[in-house]
Amino acid sequence: MSRRLLPLALVAALVAAACAEEPVAPEFGTGDTFVASVVDPLNDAGRRPSVVVVDGRPVIAYFSFEEDVPEGSFPQTRPIGLPSLPGVMLATVQDGIWSRGAIAIEKQINNVQVNFNPAFEPSVADLTPQSATGLQLAVDADGGLHAVWGSADGVFYATGTADPASTTQWTVEQVSETPPFGPSLALDRSGTPWIAYTTAASTADVVVATKEGSSWSRETVASGAGCNGCRTAVAVNEAGDPVVAFGDGANVTAVVGSGGEWVPGTVERGGSGIGLAAATAPDGSVALSYETEQQVHVATGGGPGVWTIATVAEIGEGDASGDARTTGVAFDDQGVWTVGWHDPGTDGVGLATSSDGQSFTPLDLGLTTGAQSPSVATTTDGAARFIAWYEAGPQDLILGTYGALGAPLPVAAPSPTPTEVVQPSGGAAPPSQECAPVVDGKVTVVAEGIAFTDGQCIEAPAGEPFTIAFDNRDAGVQHNIQVFEGPDVAGSPTFNGDLVTGPVQVEYEIPALDAGEYAYNCLVHPTMLGTINAVEGGGGGGGGATGATGATGTTGGGEAGASVTVVAENIAFDTSSISLAADVETTITLDNRDAGIQHNVAIYTDSSLSEELFNGELVTGPTTVDYTIPPLPAGEYYFVCIVHPNMNGTVVVG
Repeated sequence: MSRRLLPLALVAALVAAACAEEPVAPEFGTGDTFVASVVDPLNDAGRRPSVVVVDGRPVIAYFSFEEDVPEGSFPQTRPIGLPSLPGVMLATVQDGIWSRGAIAIEKQINNVQVNFNPAFEPSVADLTPQSATGLQLAVDADGGLHAVWGSADGVFYATGTADPASTTQWTVEQVSETPPFGPSLALDRSGTPWIAYTTAASTADVVVATKEGSSWSRETVASGAGCNGCRTAVAVNEAGDPVVAFGDGANVTAVVGSGGEWVPGTVERGGSGIGLAAATAPDGSVALSYETEQQVHVATGGGPGVWTIATVAEIGEGDASGDARTTGVAFDDQGVWTVGWHDPGTDGVGLATSSDGQSFTPLDLGLTTGAQSPSVATTTDGAARFIAWYEAGPQDLILGTYGALGAPLPVAAPSPTPTEVVQPSGGAAPPSQECAPVVDGKVTVVAEGIAFTDGQCIEAPAGEPFTIAFDNRDAGVQHNIQVFEGPDVAGSPTFNGDLVTGPVQVEYEIPALDAGEYAYNCLVHPTMLGTINAVEGGGGGGGGATGATGATGTTGGGEAGASVTVVAENIAFDTSSISLAADVETTITLDNRDAGIQHNVAIYTDSSLSEELFNGELVTGPTTVDYTIPPLPAGEYYFVCIVHPNMNGTVVVG
């Protein structure tokens, strides 16, 4: 039975506390590469995502729903402080932490302030994966956000901010009561919104709506649009006129609004127009991206006249639904194109760039599968290119970032907890605390639950190359191993293994190391840390990478007493059980050995986190802190780090 075992305990108030101290920015090395990370792993999150860039950081709008679970199971618990479900959600990176909130939820949550200060829209309660027909986000010249979405209740338009701590509430207006298909949004130079949509999935009218004062005007500009996967796309050309494109399964057409009239023109005959997207280039021309039967095309124009067509990529045939097959197009200030798409042949996503809109260079994203509805954006300087998508298997929102990793890319560190917290083999036992020796030239490192669970510490012979048998057990998640010169993760790695998507096993050939201590981590999840001790003569189990006992009192799992020490290192506690005396005040000493990483100890009645008994202050390592635990009656309780909920265990009081 597959179910999500642990909710993400990053509620809004705790996020605010976590951001009070600025985390250490990870150093990724140099060179262009692609990094994919989970943005929202809770429930069914990430359908129909739309990504934009505000102040150099990605901002993503998406739908989120309760997941379907087998009979007898329960949907994943929503921690207090997160938006209610269903909802029109919003997420962004701030100070290296993903902030998740909402654009619109059904109603106020008592005594809870949700990130981004969402609007309260009763129709949101009726949203389902089937009734939600599209979502698009746009950003204006002042950094304000605008969103449009469609559902069985009609077309909705919202405005708000990308600031998670905003005191200004998002506003929502109903544009039309007619259920739309493939809604799209663009802003003209004055910030006026233009919204396009079709009135049915096939053989439909194309409607354009715009704001006139405090009301909306709607006009039918074409007929006969629509197909399985067809959408509208709207942009504003150099003259300031809206250009609306649509497909009918056979041709792509564009209508231009000029002088009070809508003038139609053919973009491409034989182009099906699946997954249409539009953007305005720096020179004022309009670019369209879309799929044909076996290719991704772009078209450049801006008026009812001739459009220039180019092929971006070849795609395969597959069974992907029309909802999955979207494309995206974006420009940086230098006019460099970024085009993304869904490939039904591989059920993955692709990304390509071009300086002229005619010749496109594909970017190496590695293997992506189960990816649906991609959306793209780019920073103004082109240093980072983003592609967001919905990962159908685990039902998660994913953001991929392609760029020069010598620059400070806005990739969250630490990455979110995975959808399912998978315990190492043997149940809830903590990772091994002893160094794993290199035997016959080989040692095993396991990545599971976004952590190195075996091989956190390696003892290798100095001056001899060896092999790491890398076992990535996280399904759909990319990991690798990169080794640094010295005991800290700093500078360029001396070894950088290929990123691999789990579950998979590969072998990394590590070059000979001089005697000394070397740090290693995962490029995608830089808080996954390990140590290599290169010793003269090699072999042997060696000392532990993490201490098993603290400086004071007993380690968790020892005899019950007035004082217990718990060590946090490599994003893991050194114990899964803490013993405390009943009905007396006790002390837990937290020894946080993770440099630049925040940890704490919080105690709840059980893993549902429904009743909090103690919540210790967040501290940034390396440091120690003494927590005074109030008297607890005899029984079993649950402890966890609120920033890293995969760090958890049982408190035995007696």
